[in-house]
Amino acid sequence: MRTLFYSSLRWAGLLAIVGGALSGCLNPPDYSDTPSIDNARVSFQQRLTGNLGTRDSLVLTVSYQDGTGDLGLSTTDNTGVYDYMNGTNRNYFNYFLQPYVKDAQGNFQPRFTSAPGEYNGRFPRITADGTKEAPVKGDLRYSQSFGLGSPFRPGDVVHFVISIQDRALHESNQVTTNDITIP
Repeated sequence: MRTLFYSSLRWAGLLAIVGGALSGCLNPPDYSDTPSIDNARVSFQQRLTGNLGTRDSLVLTVSYQDGTGDLGLSTTDNTGVYDYMNGTNRNYFNYFLQPYVKDAQGNFQPRFTSAPGEYNGRFPRITADGTKEAPVKGDLRYSQSFGLGSPFRPGDVVHFVISIQDRALHESNQVTTNDITIP
């Protein structure tokens, strides 16, 4: 009986040492402080009917990684460098989106209805306020709705160029989504 106890104790000790050694080998990923995105894709959600009439909804998804985890803006991030300034401050936004539509010659042209940057938006903080800086990685889904026939018409082939920005104002690389035909 005593031998079984000491044998079990030895195995438990050995497992604790091996477990401690293995956990010491796990290092956090070494991502850049500037966010990086890839694997951009767009999908047609559905036609939505509401207060603004019938609208097309597109979902844009990008994979991201960031070394400090300072992605996203809260509702209180609206002063200083994040001040709206009547829409003239690009830093108010953190999600930059430019649609392109294929023309009759097969070339993609930027689509504006009023001004460049009109489709930019904000996504919420990825990590909770007060969270320690740490690398983050994941997928960011962003929904954008458009009125029927504006800016896209049924049959238009479109894709989007996307970039994101962290709270330290580091802007990611730009990526292009797949092409999608508007139903």
